[in-house]
Amino acid sequence: MSKKRLSEGDIFYVNVNAKYVFARLLLDVSNRILRVEPEHHSKFFAGCYLIEIYKGLYSTPNLDTKEIILPSQYTFKKYFYSKNHNIEWVYYNHDPVDYTSLDFPETLKTGENGLIDFRKFDLSIPTRTLFEDFPTNEDNGNQKFTATICGSYYQMVDEAFHLQNRDDLMRTQRTQFLNNNDIRLDKNYRERIYTEIGEDKNQSYYKMSLKHGFDLSRFY
Repeated sequence: MSKKRLSEGDIFYVNVNAKYVFARLLLDVSNRILRVEPEHHSKFFAGCYLIEIYKGLYSTPNLDTKEIILPSQYTFKKYFYSKNHNIEWVYYNHDPVDYTSLDFPETLKTGENGLIDFRKFDLSIPTRTLFEDFPTNEDNGNQKFTATICGSYYQMVDEAFHLQNRDDLMRTQRTQFLNNNDIRLDKNYRERIYTEIGEDKNQSYYKMSLKHGFDLSRFY
């Protein structure tokens, strides 16, 4: 494992089942956000990295595209440097992060007046959905689209395999995927929620947050 510690903007890869999977570190929550605003509600993700995974399953460690297959997800930072968890990552390149293009998971949370709020980093916007209609998983009845942390980076790699129709490469076979946790991975529900909050789903987070009085530049 590389002894270099990852920095925001670093591209790295892991090799799983003879396939190289590339990703980029976008944000170190504790160092970037909580250092400036210790009580920011992203403190739920203290000690986490925000990472995106690129499309492509390669036979050699050469990245051909920076198209994103799995949008940014939170996972524990410490496991990248822990001998016990042994994430065999290798530094590949560096691509500086433009904070105006950052994106964040989209989730739901109980709001006021019995309504569900749409949550995305700084933003908390009331929807028109009642709490009693909170979406749930059909198989276990648990609420969907609640804030989550990928317990292992390899969970994200498995998700990238799944999104590219290669479940056979997954390290852990499972039936629940991140489309139950991140609205961005559920196209139809995302269309509905953005209609309810009166926003354009294709706009950048930066542009949308500015309209609601939040500017990411305060962290940079």
